[in-house]
Amino acid sequence: MGLFYTTFTIHGPDATKVVAALKALGRSAFVSPTVERHTVIYDQKTEEQDFAEIESFGKKLSEACEAPVLGAALHDDDVLYLWLFQSGEQLDFYNSLPQYFDPDAEPGPPEGGDSAALCEAFGQAGKKDCVEEFLRANLLDDEVPEIPGELERHQALIKELGMPSFAAAVTYSSIDGNYVPEEFDKTKFARVSG
Repeated sequence: MGLFYTTFTIHGPDATKVVAALKALGRSAFVSPTVERHTVIYDQKTEEQDFAEIESFGKKLSEACEAPVLGAALHDDDVLYLWLFQSGEQLDFYNSLPQYFDPDAEPGPPEGGDSAALCEAFGQAGKKDCVEEFLRANLLDDEVPEIPGELERHQALIKELGMPSFAAAVTYSSIDGNYVPEEFDKTKFARVSG
């Protein structure tokens, strides 16, 4: 079984404001330290990867914090989903392998993902071409050899968008169980109980 995780990365407000917003929303979550104006939220309820729950929470979080939010879900190491939320609205949705759940479909290209909107929301307008390349790459055909899988696609995207590396590969359960990847074991995640 591959890796599953769901994260929300917010641009602008610091961890203190994010924690206050999560408490007001009644969420149970962990919150990362703020790094270069980015704070990552690991929400317990969205770990089930229920899209309706992810979308509802992303909208509420972006409205409560008055800031853009990138929701991300990695499903079994095979599919990366991204949502862009701003001002209580969902602006974009990305699916790296839309045919994944159709056993009769041939693998095709990713769908969605607005590189210009992502780069603008996270203050990285100059990275649009690179973000676009990473979003469009067909990893099954090794179009970008340095990105062998969906985890690596997510890691490459967050790097280009200026986000901290713990926006990928970490989840609520891994923090709660104290088994985060070794490079993050000194990171202090704040617990919020809703």
